[in-house]
Amino acid sequence: MAVRLAPGKKHVFTDWSFTEAGYGVAWTGEPRPRLMPCGVRIVTFRPEVQPEPVVISEQPWESHFINGYGTFFEDEGRFRLYYEAYSEYDKGDFSARVCYAESEDGIHWQRPSLEVLPFGDSAHSNIIYAEENSGGCSPHGAHVHKDPSAPDSERYKMVHCAQDEQGAYVAGAVSPDGIHWTPVDKPILRWASDTQTVVFWDEACEHYKGYFRGWPQGNLWQGRRTVDHAVSEDFYNWPEPSFCMVTDAGDPPGTDIYTNGVIPWPGAQDAYLAFPCFYPRTADTMESHLWVSRDGAVWHRPLREPILGAGQPGTAHYAGVVAAHGLIETAPGQWSMLVQPKVQTHNETHYEGGWWAKGGLWRATIREDGFMALEAEARGELWTVPFELEGDRLKINAWTHFGGEIKAGISDGDGEPVPGFSLDDCNGASGDCLWHTMSWNSSPDIGALAGRQVRLHWQLTRGRLYAFRTEISR
Repeated sequence: MAVRLAPGKKHVFTDWSFTEAGYGVAWTGEPRPRLMPCGVRIVTFRPEVQPEPVVISEQPWESHFINGYGTFFEDEGRFRLYYEAYSEYDKGDFSARVCYAESEDGIHWQRPSLEVLPFGDSAHSNIIYAEENSGGCSPHGAHVHKDPSAPDSERYKMVHCAQDEQGAYVAGAVSPDGIHWTPVDKPILRWASDTQTVVFWDEACEHYKGYFRGWPQGNLWQGRRTVDHAVSEDFYNWPEPSFCMVTDAGDPPGTDIYTNGVIPWPGAQDAYLAFPCFYPRTADTMESHLWVSRDGAVWHRPLREPILGAGQPGTAHYAGVVAAHGLIETAPGQWSMLVQPKVQTHNETHYEGGWWAKGGLWRATIREDGFMALEAEARGELWTVPFELEGDRLKINAWTHFGGEIKAGISDGDGEPVPGFSLDDCNGASGDCLWHTMSWNSSPDIGALAGRQVRLHWQLTRGRLYAFRTEISR
């Protein structure tokens, strides 16, 4: 099957899967290295938590943000946020309510005054789902997504943890507008997923992907927590999940993977991000890590350390940082996550007098596609595998140090430069190159090569290449 890079869909450097491995010595005995990548590496970067909160306790029904669970996404020009809040903890996690906020910029959030659920003497609140309208089960660990494959009456879907006389299960709800919800009348999956479950429609694969809490030994309180995964064409019926993220021998022995935080990499054709929260039981803290995948099933960790870790005693993130679910563009070239720095450790909240931290959500920012990049400290190069060229422009998201440069040559399937599109013909790019259009002999037009099997020959000098894509300009 021919390798394809769809126009408008970018390639990001989560691994070497689109890179030609080359030969140091070819089997023919050729005396020179052939198409060998050299001088480059894949590097990982951390987001920066901004100093001021974006959502914090204001109303009596949301007096406590315990765990940072929430979902946020852009929806037809506005941003939606669904977050978990409490006013008491008499039923533990199952005292949770799902509250709703909106934003025009993803930074400043407003709570609409709704008539969905009253609270106390107030007829209006921003509570949109709770024990009162969920069929009697409080929606702990709720996740919301907009489903483009569904009829209008079920355009928005929610999953959350629930319990009944038979035990734990994953519950569902549907909504035409994301505000008014109808609970699904039966479990969508019998599974002990007592954390934020994530389910979304994957347009690229045309099925639902689901990520659930896993317990490898089958009993809820044995073994270490993992992340389990399943796919389904039917939101209402799921097969038994199997694990897709586990700790390994390089982790401390008392470590669990507590949440999953899986999302498709925005704009990429074959990449997924996850920000699972690791729970080291000895420290009792919660730290967010970065995992990446090409298919959503097989995952790897590009960085062993957390990207959002615990701080020193007395700091606002002493007990760690938990990532809510989502990733949005809040300025050109800037992505934002919503996170909760924690001042209380995981079990501290359960001791008498311990449930006092109100908490809230902060914003963590990073460059678009900035979690990973191809980097050359001095000078490096690589060739892609052959693929069928589609489009008439090549654009890059890149950055170079002073004196650095990014060049792209276009070669045929054998690696020989296409006349007029070699590295020597390329007008290099320098500085901050957010979707810079590459050109050769001052022309950006590569339409004459459309439909041909080509390789891209990248040369980096003191720079980083975060992503590239082809586009159709006309």
